[in-house]
Amino acid sequence: MLVAVGLYFGLRNVVDSGEIGWICVLAAFPFALCGFFTYNGMTFEKFLLAVIRSELLYPRKLVFRAENLYAQAMEHSTVKEALRLD
Repeated sequence: MLVAVGLYFGLRNVVDSGEIGWICVLAAFPFALCGFFTYNGMTFEKFLLAVIRSELLYPRKLVFRAENLYAQAMEHSTVKEALRLD
């Protein structure tokens, strides 16, 4: 709504009133679509806040560390000679 009002007052001396109406409708259209947006039960505002938090405010570097879970489980077993950990 504020985008359309700002465009109207900014372009009223440059463009005719018929064209200003179409420009305002086209400029407000993406914001109107945000009212119908849902992702995992979140509205657009909550989704945008979650994206900003996860990607910009709290970015993290994921590090891969391989773990041999079988070897860890067999360390405390009675069959130690079947598994050689060098």
